[in-house]
Amino acid sequence: MNDFMQYPNYNMPPANTEVPGKAVLASRLKYTNIILTVLLAVVVIAGVIVVLMTARMSGDMQEVTKDVSIMQEDIDSIEKTVNDILEQGCNGSSSGSGYGDWDPYPDVEVEKPVVYLYPDEPEKEVHVELELRSGGMTTTWPFASENGNVYSWDVTACDDGTIFDADGNEYSYLFWEAKDYGPHSFDKGFCVAGEDTADFLRSTLSEIGLTPREYNDFIVYWLPRMQDNAYNIITFEGLDPEDAYNTNNRLSVTDAGGKAADCVLRIMMAWKASDEAEEIEAQEFETFERKGFTVVEWGGTEVK
Repeated sequence: MNDFMQYPNYNMPPANTEVPGKAVLASRLKYTNIILTVLLAVVVIAGVIVVLMTARMSGDMQEVTKDVSIMQEDIDSIEKTVNDILEQGCNGSSSGSGYGDWDPYPDVEVEKPVVYLYPDEPEKEVHVELELRSGGMTTTWPFASENGNVYSWDVTACDDGTIFDADGNEYSYLFWEAKDYGPHSFDKGFCVAGEDTADFLRSTLSEIGLTPREYNDFIVYWLPRMQDNAYNIITFEGLDPEDAYNTNNRLSVTDAGGKAADCVLRIMMAWKASDEAEEIEAQEFETFERKGFTVVEWGGTEVK
């Protein structure tokens, strides 16, 4: 197990999770409700003043009472809608998220997961299948076959990591991106100064089990977006086969005979920029060991 104590700026004591708890959600929506109610009250008062002025000119006070009654009904209807949203956000019970149908991170995307294939033979026919249980695919390369929410590739993989499609086109890896990644927990991870991010990623990804080729591909993609931040809060998902990333994005890799890959490493880096250092419990993991037919995937998502 690695606790990365050699990086004192990366590991800090426990902190709250990034995913808002019910109390936090209730508080946020409560204030939204109050603001909306105040704005409605201002509109109604202005409306009443206009109606009263009109009535004074026309002498029709019965019409004033009718108009005010209609306005009150509108206020009650809008307030009920806001309260329904509050109740749904805090008490939803749909499987997996605890947020009902309300998505606290609707714009978070799964960015550039790439899949490397390393067969235990010079060449091997490989079938790769990815099932998305939430969100939708936006891009694949090479283009994947689609069957509902299941996407697949049939390729020839070489033991040096080179991949060929049926037409003989060469690729370094399989690429995909999707929307609606869902909520993330930052209860464990690392707080890294922006200027230290490159060294941190190189060292940590190597400790997790990526090769220089793989972690350099990773760093080249993500570093430009992270190095100028004051701090980056980082956690690595996908390392647990039963975690949310693996559950929502199921990956299956088999050879022509239907035999599954011998070992699979999936790394999804969830991260967010921060203006200040944050306390967070250090994430621990075991170093990945490669044996036989090996599959490696990395990707990331910025939580804003």
